[in-house]
Amino acid sequence: MKRLVAVIVVALAAAAGALVAFAPVQAASQGSGFGTWAPISAYGWHGSMVIAGVHTYCIRPGLPAPTGPSADHGVSGSAAGLSPTQLTGINLLVSKYGQTDDPVQAASVGWAVKAIADWNETLHAFGYGGDTLQGAINWTFSALAPESNSAVQQLATAYYAEATSVGAGTVGGSGGVTFTIDPDDESRGTVTATSDVGGVTGTLSLDGAVFADSGSAGREGATPGMAYEIVATPHDGIPFRVHGAGTFRGGYQAAVRHFTTDGGQDTAGPAGMTEFGVEGQDGADRMTTFAPVITTQVMSRYVAGGRFVDDVVFASARGAWPRTADGGYAPIAATGTVYRTMTEPVSGAVPADAERIAELAVATFPDVGPTVPYRVESPAELPGAGFYTAVWQIRGAAQSPETQRSLEPDYAWTEPFGEQSQITMLSTVSSHAEPVVAVGASMQDEITVEGVIPASGLDLTAAVFRAADGIAPAESCTPETLVWSNADAPIHITTPGRTIVTAPNVPDFGTYYWRERATDTEGRLVHEGPCGLESETTRAPVPTATTRAAASTGFGGILLDIATVTGPVPVTGRTVLTFELYRITDAVAPASACTPENLIFDTRAEPVAVTAAGEYASPGVRPREAGTFAWIERLWYTRDGETAARLLAEGECAVSEETIIVDLPAVSTIATERAATGEPFTDIAMVTGLAPDAEAQLVFFAYRNEHGAAPDCSAARLLAETPPVAVSGDGRYESPSVRSDVPGVVQWVAELRYPVVEGNGAPTDVILSRGECGEEQESTIVDTLAATGAASLPLLAVAGIGAGAAAVGIALAAAYALRARRTRR
Repeated sequence: MKRLVAVIVVALAAAAGALVAFAPVQAASQGSGFGTWAPISAYGWHGSMVIAGVHTYCIRPGLPAPTGPSADHGVSGSAAGLSPTQLTGINLLVSKYGQTDDPVQAASVGWAVKAIADWNETLHAFGYGGDTLQGAINWTFSALAPESNSAVQQLATAYYAEATSVGAGTVGGSGGVTFTIDPDDESRGTVTATSDVGGVTGTLSLDGAVFADSGSAGREGATPGMAYEIVATPHDGIPFRVHGAGTFRGGYQAAVRHFTTDGGQDTAGPAGMTEFGVEGQDGADRMTTFAPVITTQVMSRYVAGGRFVDDVVFASARGAWPRTADGGYAPIAATGTVYRTMTEPVSGAVPADAERIAELAVATFPDVGPTVPYRVESPAELPGAGFYTAVWQIRGAAQSPETQRSLEPDYAWTEPFGEQSQITMLSTVSSHAEPVVAVGASMQDEITVEGVIPASGLDLTAAVFRAADGIAPAESCTPETLVWSNADAPIHITTPGRTIVTAPNVPDFGTYYWRERATDTEGRLVHEGPCGLESETTRAPVPTATTRAAASTGFGGILLDIATVTGPVPVTGRTVLTFELYRITDAVAPASACTPENLIFDTRAEPVAVTAAGEYASPGVRPREAGTFAWIERLWYTRDGETAARLLAEGECAVSEETIIVDLPAVSTIATERAATGEPFTDIAMVTGLAPDAEAQLVFFAYRNEHGAAPDCSAARLLAETPPVAVSGDGRYESPSVRSDVPGVVQWVAELRYPVVEGNGAPTDVILSRGECGEEQESTIVDTLAATGAASLPLLAVAGIGAGAAAVGIALAAAYALRARRTRR
């Protein structure tokens, strides 16, 4: 007996000493972990050693702890003779997880590092005979630090798996920066970083250029080998070169900070990630001068008044359009002069009798530059009839200093007078068509004549053309697309004013272009409107339908879809709506689930008639099962004289606005906690998620069990099956009372049933919810003394006595078993 007590005392003393920090004044001091900070100890030291302010970890299992003076060999790619793969994994662990004051984390890193360096020695250094890292840790930590045993096992194996999966890294790296120059535009090109190390990313900074996609001179997350487009910035017409530099960083190095201790361990400190700089510049000079010019187009050849309107388009006759330092287009300013002549101009010099009417000005925007036209209007309205021509010019001296650096010295450009695209004639005829009409209705065009007209009057005609797919509006007025014209019966007018021209009913959906024409009595053309003008366009658009399903009121409720029809509904033919309801299953993607086998309701046999724009409701549908339901609406039109209906609008399957989720109702229960034999007791069910007008039933089952026995709800244990309790919507429902004449534990199970009508018309109860046997709060304890109670020895007290005795036995057995373990590290 004395020997046994001595063993226990020694074991407890050793365990207490292992958990007390000991910090001798040495080059390598105790870090974070478990065990005894000594060269050799019963369980060894499992954690970090702090050397030069860095947490380091033993590399070689089984060697003494490095408590003596340590030598710092710096970052080494050959430490302890380990392979690049081993060094990479160890560096990852020491750098990523090892710099910690958490003893569990530090001990886990220590085990994983040694396992990478020498798997077999790590497992068996303390006498463990198995072949798993978890087992080796348990062999030691079950006695050293049992409270941290499981955590160290889990972390160490996770660390080991992560470190052995990264592969071999590198030690250091190098690279450069290369550029290309676009031969057609020297302000454009690419920049590419190069590297002799894979898997790295970094930053690039440009001097003399910006990245084309961002307008910035810097880029994060650059990848070697990827060419990035750049835009060089102007340099006052002086040749220059773009320069680039950056820093790249990759994975963990195949190296550690290597420390050695005489008579002790090699230890590994963090070596961090691979990092290196890159630099380079253009291989040749760049030149970014250009020659900006202008082309113009007046808004209309013939106008009835208003301002002079010109669309100005910028371009470069030579060289690419330069960019500013922030990535925008260099701005160009231009000026123009509007002249009036009483005869149609011819190309050449400005005539001596030309009247100067207005001055115009325009400048490009930095964000769009020459890529879009610029519309310019005269400050005042045109003074009267005549031919109006604008002459534009660009002067280098009028540009900003930054833009002048990209221009040749004294650059100037002037547009010739009399360009046909620059001539506008003031006319006196205009028209405006009815913009939107319904199929089957008539359409009208209003022709307005202002000012003076010939004494003999004017003949007005109008024609309607139907737009065709693939043909531009301006080119759509051809004999093949002509729908109607009054050319055989022109309308003669003798005074200015408005004339209404009415065309027959619109034949079908589509876009229709009006074209008005005015001639004098001798047949000479005075005015002809261009084809495809928006003001001369009449549309008979296809009406559209959008829907939103009404929210579900719960299981067993009515599902409803509301369709909103917009646009002009045809006044002839027949327009209808159909609704279809699908139940979406998990077998296919929701968008593909509206298939015939999933259809549960449709109105194709009895569609809903549509006579005007507005809201139309589907019939209500009451599904008898839970799930996800999707509506699809379709709008149909049948022309007079036709039998086939045309689909005008169709919803998509499973869109959020048309999807309704109907969940099974939920049932929670709580039974009477205790009852005496022969005393009535009940179960109470709370039902949620059931539609207010949905009628269901609750049936309660009571099963008799013995005290202390596992819950058993088999048929042999059935004490009672209650009559059905009617359920109508959500609420609290109590079972009929049940009695038991014998003591025991009664397990309750509540079952929610719902009637579903089968194809033969007979209702069948479907179980929507059934409780599990032995659920919490679903048992009633029946005892002969339930009403009065009885004194007894608490079970917890008895269990506590037993547990204490068992603990003493386990401790003694463990003390003897530990004697067989090795004491070397």
